[in-house]
Amino acid sequence: MKVLWFEVTMPSRYENQGLVIGGWQDSLEKVVRKCPSIDLTIAFEGNDEQQKTKVIDGVTYIPIILKYTKKEQKHWDWNIYAQRVFDEAKQIIENIQPDIIHIFGTEWPFGLVAEYTDIPIVIHIQGSIVFYNNSVPLGYSIWDEMIYLKCWKHPKRLRNVWRKYKLSESRSLMERKIWDTVHYYMGRTYWDKAMSAIMHPGRKYYHVNEALRDEFLNTKCSWRIPSMGKIRLISTGCSTFWKGPDLLIKTASILKDLKVDFEWVVAGKMDESVKKFVEYKEKLTYSQCNIHLVGFVQPTELINYLCSSTIYVSTSYVENSPNSICEAQYLGVPVIATNVGGVASIVRNCVDGLLVPANDPWQMAYSILTLAKDTQRMLEFSKNAREFAKQRHDPEQIAQDLLDCYNDITHNDYEYHS
Repeated sequence: MKVLWFEVTMPSRYENQGLVIGGWQDSLEKVVRKCPSIDLTIAFEGNDEQQKTKVIDGVTYIPIILKYTKKEQKHWDWNIYAQRVFDEAKQIIENIQPDIIHIFGTEWPFGLVAEYTDIPIVIHIQGSIVFYNNSVPLGYSIWDEMIYLKCWKHPKRLRNVWRKYKLSESRSLMERKIWDTVHYYMGRTYWDKAMSAIMHPGRKYYHVNEALRDEFLNTKCSWRIPSMGKIRLISTGCSTFWKGPDLLIKTASILKDLKVDFEWVVAGKMDESVKKFVEYKEKLTYSQCNIHLVGFVQPTELINYLCSSTIYVSTSYVENSPNSICEAQYLGVPVIATNVGGVASIVRNCVDGLLVPANDPWQMAYSILTLAKDTQRMLEFSKNAREFAKQRHDPEQIAQDLLDCYNDITHNDYEYHS
């Protein structure tokens, strides 16, 4: 079976830069490479005109290089970008002639090719801009950003902020078009199952769990109950306002005011503009609140951070099934997370973790304090989470579910279009 993937992130095997980006897609690729019946081609957005098509261990990698005029680089909507992606994707489809097209994410323009081709397309649901744009922190509107940047004094800043808003608005419209057009979806949580049913009534949905990185599947490290004393918290991926960097600092501030002995490590890049805006809004700094922003770390270092922590904390306003939580659970780390998106499908409240409302730093702080003091409950959560995660992320089962999805779609697609 000839399978064509479209993804935005560059596969690590094409050009390994050592960054923790697109990890779960790389992990799924490894699962697929072990399936002899699949002839896989991966097309992705490249970043250098010198990049060329490569074949590595039977997998074909095709970088998509998008070119713009100077005027087009300053576009105010996603139409130009979407058209460039569409044109390149169309040409790749014509050259490869796959049996099935597997697209990662409704948020990107690749799904628009469904209007052009009769080859069956399945979209692997990641998140949703339509949903994300309805989930921003309270008090973090476009007007707050304009005030923070003193846009009335700097017309260029005003233009940039407004352009960002218009880009997001047009991106949402593009995504709605993709939801309307594509019939087959692949997901793993109650949230993405519900979202796809609402966005495309009559769609067909397949459950395929998320693949984890080998470093987590094969590590001999596992979480152990920490010694009493300082509470060690860890979070990852607080890179945008959607991921709750404000809830992070609000919760830490409450813990500090209560004179709790704690430290909070945050792995993954946080954009400097996001960091400064949150600190401006909250009249606090991350360092004042015992928060250490350590940036990107390699998987082995992240494993060490996780296994030596007391609790993994997720502060997001939007999520589907974050692999950061999945990886923590696989190591047996107790989890406290905001009850958003698909999180409730992977963290069972009071079974292998605690769920709290989004934007509730008081309940988040209380949950951290009470769980950190209850060693028996932490051990129970750890055992349950690890068992649940090992079953959920079994590579052989994921491979079988993916093959079943591909086979069902290719065998039955003719009936759907007849």
